[in-house]
Amino acid sequence: MLKIAIQGGGVGGALLGSLLHSVGHEVTIFDIKDKYFKPCGDIVPNVYRPPYSWEVEYEIKDFAFYLDGERVYDVSYRSPKWLTINKSEWINSMRSRVRQVIGNHKPDTRDFDYVLDSRGPYPMDREVVYTTRVIMKTEEFSPEAILEFNTKLTGFYWIFPAGQGLLNVGAGFLEEKNSKKLLLEYIKEKFRKYEILDTRGAPISIGKVRRKEGRIGEARGLVFPLSGEGIRPSAISAEIAFNAINKGKPLEQELRKGLDRIESRVAIQSLLLNWYRRSNISMRKTMLRHFLRSEILIDAFLEDKLDLQGIKESVELINSGGINT
Repeated sequence: MLKIAIQGGGVGGALLGSLLHSVGHEVTIFDIKDKYFKPCGDIVPNVYRPPYSWEVEYEIKDFAFYLDGERVYDVSYRSPKWLTINKSEWINSMRSRVRQVIGNHKPDTRDFDYVLDSRGPYPMDREVVYTTRVIMKTEEFSPEAILEFNTKLTGFYWIFPAGQGLLNVGAGFLEEKNSKKLLLEYIKEKFRKYEILDTRGAPISIGKVRRKEGRIGEARGLVFPLSGEGIRPSAISAEIAFNAINKGKPLEQELRKGLDRIESRVAIQSLLLNWYRRSNISMRKTMLRHFLRSEILIDAFLEDKLDLQGIKESVELINSGGINT
């Protein structure tokens, strides 16, 4: 039996802790709060199933893309492309299985065989984007996921179905920390009648971290910069860390090997994002119009597989008839 400390009880920390506990290791999660909650889109691509299942609140097959207020592309898939999940409930159910130390406490490394950092963006050693999302009720509910880009800013607005007639509407832009103000103005423009049930904000990692060793999940920088999706890569990193620790394999070596494809795609997205943010508005509009009207690039974007292998997979999906346009 090993003694393991995990700093941070988000996706990666909760899943790793629960997996290690299930095979008899002594696990302690150190977190500043006793319950997890971090606002985001609560969306995962429908290509991954975690060891402990999450509740699916909505299956998304239809997507629409807007550029400066104009609808430029839409696509429909034969099977669900994205899933809306109850992320907080899933994480808290896993955290409840293990011992927790709540408050601003740090584990003493002398007391543990392993100490892992899973604190999301909160080492704050990377660039972040400040996002705000609301959960709202409206009669104008739509089953499609909407992504809307504004060429004056680097980022996007989103409107995602959240189940039971609810929408998850959010915004995040690199140039504007006050995403709440932009979001509320956007909602007023898009909807005639609505009720906001909850409003929350949080930073999301989009830049390269200074250090990866001993880290998993978003703490390691495992967030796709173009979409902001970090649930799936965080969970995968937890599974890799679990197998390495439980089998006595070199942790960092196993993480580097197992995360090679994901980290490569994160790096490619980071290059594309930096290229976009350095471009003038005219160039941004040209780039986005080309990107948003390509069914191959859109499919790769929706599954965060923007590299040669991922684009090949998207071509194969399109050729098999898995997309309606």
